[in-house]
Amino acid sequence: MTSVRIRRMPLALTAVTALALLVVMGCEADEDEVVSAVQLEVTEVQDEGFAQPAGVVVDPENDVYLVSHMNGNPAERDGNGFISRISPDGEMLDLRWIDLTGTDRALNSPRGMAIRGDSLFVADVDCIRIFELETGMDDGYTCLDGVTFLTDIDVGPEGSIFVTDAGLESEDGVLIPTGTDAVYRIVLAEGRRGSTLGHGEEMGNPRGIAVGSRGIFVTTSGSGELYALTPDGQKTSIFPASQRELDGIVFLPDGSFVFSSPSDGTLTMVDAGGQVTDLAEGIPDPQGLAYDVARHRLIVTSPGENRILFLDLP
Repeated sequence: MTSVRIRRMPLALTAVTALALLVVMGCEADEDEVVSAVQLEVTEVQDEGFAQPAGVVVDPENDVYLVSHMNGNPAERDGNGFISRISPDGEMLDLRWIDLTGTDRALNSPRGMAIRGDSLFVADVDCIRIFELETGMDDGYTCLDGVTFLTDIDVGPEGSIFVTDAGLESEDGVLIPTGTDAVYRIVLAEGRRGSTLGHGEEMGNPRGIAVGSRGIFVTTSGSGELYALTPDGQKTSIFPASQRELDGIVFLPDGSFVFSSPSDGTLTMVDAGGQVTDLAEGIPDPQGLAYDVARHRLIVTSPGENRILFLDLP
């Protein structure tokens, strides 16, 4: 078994801004000082076998966290990606639980993951890979024409799969825009793409996606914005374009959501009433996000630092 280093530390952070979001609340933006502090218990997990952990999803039935590892250039088809199983205590249960290296079905650069029933769906460059949730056995794939860098995936309430194409490709080790930026709804049971909710550079290099009762929310790394999409593709800005690079996003059961910004090492929470809290700062390269409802915990991946953080919320 590989060694795991776990470091626990209390983190006291202060909510600094409250904002009534136009798209969420349907009213004028308003700022107030918030005097309450957020107390977080942070557990840092490092493992000598981590290889750019990018995506994370909670498997509540088996009470484990599944973590995808890119293990190389994010957009290259190098056939060496893998997926781990980690316990909520931070124990590495199986570093290479899904590892098809050396086969014609190898993972390339797996990132976002989602669970539907007994299946695990993984966004991997230009394909959606499917695995049996209980065993990790390969259960098929769907590849999409005209995409270059699938980054995140989620399951809608009706069972459809939603996936983002960041519209990037690797050139001499550097990610460059391709213009294929898109958000797709996939109907796997019918063996077709389904529908395109948005396509082109105006999508801003979409990275993270969350689908739930609040709608379809998307973060972007190119335009640095967060927007909502309707099922017919109408786009409404929630956080306007900025110099930030946004990545992961996750909904919480109380109607709030959290998103990450690797460019400035922050996590931001927006509650159901539109109040914005600077939840955490100083996190190195925060990207993938998941929420453990049983422990009221956020799980954050840091591929640039080969680390995973557990943030227990108050």
